[in-house]
Amino acid sequence: MHGGVAVSITELPLGRNEVLAQSRDLYSKGYRLVTMFAVEGDSRTIEALFRKGSEIVRIRYIPGNLAVPISKHVPAAMPFERLMFEMSGIRFEDGPRDPIIYRRIGDGYPLQKTPYDRSTEARIPLRSNHTVGDDVFEIPVGPVHAGIIEPGHFRFSVAGEPVIELNPSLGYTHRGIEKLLETPASQDNSCLVERISGDTCVANCLAYSHIMESGCEIPERAEHIRTVLAEMERLYNHIGSVSGVCTDTAFNVPSAVGGGIQEKVFRMNVGLTGHRQLMNSVVPGGVRRDIPDSKLKELDDFLISIKFEVEDLASMLDSPALLDRLDGTGILRKEKAEEIAAVGPIARASGVANDARKDMGYGLYDRLGMKVVTSDRGDVHSRTLVRLGEITESLSLIHQCIQSMEPGETRIRPVAEDGSHVSVVEAPRGELIHCAEIRDGRVWRYHVRDPSFVNWFGMCHAVPGNVVPDFPLINKSFGLSYSGNDL
Repeated sequence: MHGGVAVSITELPLGRNEVLAQSRDLYSKGYRLVTMFAVEGDSRTIEALFRKGSEIVRIRYIPGNLAVPISKHVPAAMPFERLMFEMSGIRFEDGPRDPIIYRRIGDGYPLQKTPYDRSTEARIPLRSNHTVGDDVFEIPVGPVHAGIIEPGHFRFSVAGEPVIELNPSLGYTHRGIEKLLETPASQDNSCLVERISGDTCVANCLAYSHIMESGCEIPERAEHIRTVLAEMERLYNHIGSVSGVCTDTAFNVPSAVGGGIQEKVFRMNVGLTGHRQLMNSVVPGGVRRDIPDSKLKELDDFLISIKFEVEDLASMLDSPALLDRLDGTGILRKEKAEEIAAVGPIARASGVANDARKDMGYGLYDRLGMKVVTSDRGDVHSRTLVRLGEITESLSLIHQCIQSMEPGETRIRPVAEDGSHVSVVEAPRGELIHCAEIRDGRVWRYHVRDPSFVNWFGMCHAVPGNVVPDFPLINKSFGLSYSGNDL
């Protein structure tokens, strides 16, 4: 089961000598590396998933004492190899890896099956940047920030005002969610999964549910309601991001207007599900509760008014003073976006037309009319315009769902089959991957690749060359999740 629909996943169990050649071949043919992770067992394996359109190729091999680093030919593999080193104890041929999330060292590793004494762990200190010189200074920022954003440490190398190098250090919100999900497959863990990232609970529960429904088919009405909720989640995220860009440029009136629109969406969410951020709505087998037709009619009317308000907000963004801050700021070039396998609005603003809704056609998306919104400049302005375009698309998709929805069941008892499962959904921040290995009715290994995990590295390419005061604006335009990245 993949992305809620049955698709063909090509399995390639390889020997060590074939891994580099096969990964290089896939990369040269336009396949993107979407995730890599290790699976514990009698013979521990490494799995690498490549995607091109709706086709997925899974490379699986036994690493032995030293794993083959496919990052030699596939640059996007480096973060995953670093993560496997610290979380699964995988060592690679080209030497030790700098930690990326957990940043602790001890006698064991977090995802091992046998218990170990965590009191022996010591935190690895943060390192200085690579850029040095007489006139180069480092500016440490965080992990505690002004406002209420989550913790993350950023280290800038600067020569005067321009930034030469940026290195983020995250992992301050690590909760061990993948380990917590190793439970009987019959256990509903949707309340845990939706807290991977609180503003992406629908997308995470969709991906989780697709895996836990691998042996059944959910009702049609449930698919409609799920799509409505997924697009409502996208709406409030994108409106909040656009409003945030205005806030960070001191463009106060559009910021207040955007915040007002987002608040109206939150209140509509409460009317639909009882929760501002749609928590406790999507569950394996369908949705937790039906939405009455009268409430759906109210939603449809509400979307018409929101459409005009978003258009008014977009017209305010034509201010020369605002455009002077947004145009040419924080550019992520297409070649860099492709190199790091960036996803979502960040990739689409750099000319990479990748959208799992269109590519995979999961749920109802293969039956709905939608277009993939792209831009090609890769700057803050482009990322803002892509989000504005996606708001319009979400309004259209919700309307189509409401118009085609018929009465019927909204929930069945889910059935999860043994085996390896992959689910791909398009979260507000981009392509979200959930993978699970189910053995004898129990989750043996659960792996999540949040879109922020790959997009954080886009910041490292977008910030250098800009001045330090532009960092908050660039950061806001990327709109990344700390907790989704850290798990």
